[in-house]
Amino acid sequence: MRIKEIEIIPVDMPRCKVLKLARYGNLGEGEPFEFILTRVHTDEGVTGVGEVPPLPPLSPESQPVVAAVIKKWLAPNVLGLDPFETEEIWARMDYYAPTYSMAKAAIDMALWDIKGKTLGVPVHRLLGGSPPEKIPNVALIGLGEPAEVASTAEGLTAEGYTGIRLKIGPGQDVECTAAVREAVGDDVSLRVDCNQGYGVADAVKMIRAVEPYGVEAVEQPTVWWDFASLAEVAAAVDTPILPHESMYLLSDVKNLIDVGAVGVLGLKTYRPWGGVTGARRLLEMARVMNIPCMFHDDVEMGVSLAAATQIISAYRRVITHKCELSGFPEWMKDDVVKKPIRFEGGFVHVPDGPGLGVELDDSKLEKYAKEIVTLR
Repeated sequence: MRIKEIEIIPVDMPRCKVLKLARYGNLGEGEPFEFILTRVHTDEGVTGVGEVPPLPPLSPESQPVVAAVIKKWLAPNVLGLDPFETEEIWARMDYYAPTYSMAKAAIDMALWDIKGKTLGVPVHRLLGGSPPEKIPNVALIGLGEPAEVASTAEGLTAEGYTGIRLKIGPGQDVECTAAVREAVGDDVSLRVDCNQGYGVADAVKMIRAVEPYGVEAVEQPTVWWDFASLAEVAAAVDTPILPHESMYLLSDVKNLIDVGAVGVLGLKTYRPWGGVTGARRLLEMARVMNIPCMFHDDVEMGVSLAAATQIISAYRRVITHKCELSGFPEWMKDDVVKKPIRFEGGFVHVPDGPGLGVELDDSKLEKYAKEIVTLR
């Protein structure tokens, strides 16, 4: 079997609501969510799909950058290879695009879809997983006032959610955390996300103040590029720190662990390292090093969400924290797969079928794709 054709498909999807973040304000208000889809075709008629969700400023790669890297460097150097040659494909991608986790993830994900479809098994089985179970999911609440976020949290727990991620920022942190904890009770897990909103001293002061409310992790309290500051905060508090914006490349993972800034290792389908292969490698590292870890996302469409559920299912004995997955219909008005991923009662369901378990809907591509670039 050989890779004979790769399609690059930039997609813009209208959003349903705006996410309020510390430091950034309202993320992307009025703008669509941007994605890159890939379709990889083989000479035996098996086609795999991949997806990544460029979301500047939270991800360094934009939609045009991802498309350009795949077109110029990745596709020309993997065409003609066997999709099962994972190590050779990654050796070439890492050589020609040493960074660019997102672009590589879009190719890798499609190749795992091909492998599963060829063998007639879902990706979680290829990774050594047991039959899937529905996955507990953590709900996301944007920045807001105490009464507002408490009311939202109460409604989410009534729907069945057993975990909350709360966006916080200076002036909207301790009181908001206290209000949410009071609203949901002690049995619901609570983590807070700072989006780089604090300096070291203020971050330490804030985290110590929210610790009595049973916060399980604090995400990215300080600026992304200053690993030493993140490590200083981690050393000064009891609550584990979860780097996010700081952790994009494989080198970031090593450097953050080396300085003591990783209390929880957060993985996505596109970062750090990228794709099913990158997640598999890092989860095996976490197993050996006994590092707590979780799987989360940006707002994503059905292909990337399907890949996430496959990985989570396979590694549910390694992933220590509840996942965070979101997309249609909560944040986006539509999806590009025939059967969107099912969110129900605080759980995410793993799609049935071989490979990733999803198929693209051509009518949706016609509606939302900007173009389709084909490389042979």
